[in-house]
Amino acid sequence: MGYFGSMRVVAYVRELPGNQQPDTAFAQSERIRRWVRDTGTELVATCEDRSASSPSDRPGFKALVDVVRSGGVDAVVVAAIESLASDKVVQELILSDLRSAGVTVISTSVDDHELLHEHSGDHIRIVVRDVIAKVTEYRDAYGLASDSPPQLEAVIPLTPRPASAPTDVVVELIAPAG
Repeated sequence: MGYFGSMRVVAYVRELPGNQQPDTAFAQSERIRRWVRDTGTELVATCEDRSASSPSDRPGFKALVDVVRSGGVDAVVVAAIESLASDKVVQELILSDLRSAGVTVISTSVDDHELLHEHSGDHIRIVVRDVIAKVTEYRDAYGLASDSPPQLEAVIPLTPRPASAPTDVVVELIAPAG
């Protein structure tokens, strides 16, 4: 069975509108099924989008996210990284989110293997990954990564001042109850 043998995977297939991608959804699915068979992994589900024209028009991707959030899979398998998004920046955002959710992203395309490594030589990906890391670091440091926004409460009463007077205001962050 090898390295992948004990993994539970979910497949994601996306056919671009107007067949801009050379692979049909069927061809992508078949490559993924062949990879699953050859590696001995367990295919839990296949999520598919056909002719999705916008990010909000991707029910298959939304289903993929739900499967990943359920915690029942170890990896997401795509036939090619372009299945996630055609734009490199969006690809990197999706990869970051999937990795943060605890799954590995695998492409059956040999051309994508270097791109999926953290030390990819693609300069755009390096910059995007650095920005994502800095944003995450900032949010973690200041508590902005939580689902609930901080609440603000004035420590001193706010009184109207003339327009020429200083306008410093002191605020105290209050953690949400619960």
